[in-house]
Amino acid sequence: MQTILYADKVVLRHLALADWDDFLSLHLDSSVQQYIRPVDSEDNIKITFAQRIEPWSFESGEWLSLVIERLDTHQFVGLMGFRCDDLLLKRAEVGYLIAPSQQGLGFATESLRAVIDWGALQYNMHKFFGICASENLASRKVLENVGFLQEGTLRQNTCINQQWFDDCYFGLLTSQRV
Repeated sequence: MQTILYADKVVLRHLALADWDDFLSLHLDSSVQQYIRPVDSEDNIKITFAQRIEPWSFESGEWLSLVIERLDTHQFVGLMGFRCDDLLLKRAEVGYLIAPSQQGLGFATESLRAVIDWGALQYNMHKFFGICASENLASRKVLENVGFLQEGTLRQNTCINQQWFDDCYFGLLTSQRV
């Protein structure tokens, strides 16, 4: 399945072999990973990449990795993720990684809106959720701009490089999307 979604300033498409260098760069960047996970080895990133370029099915519960590209320059912006968390409850998780040079330009917000609309229509989703560290103000802002509400906090839930972070859970009911 070749997923292609268009928005005003970006296009989202399925991850391909040609995206390896950008995928690796994003996953090795400590500023991108600082609130998500410790930077992993290149070998482990290769394993993740190999899994993400395999054919995807909604029912698998695995992540669909979509490449975000600027429409004007075709420049790599980052990755947008989507996975079915619970098929019966019609619930999906979303996530994103944005290259430092593309942060703060509205691409994550626009891409997330496109994925939410697509997921709602394609899979009749009832609810979407996203998780981010309480300190990750940029990610919180993206979720809130799309209409997600903070539904809870798991205190000191994630440890990255010997630092504990609270995880904030955000939810968006499909019927309330903006």
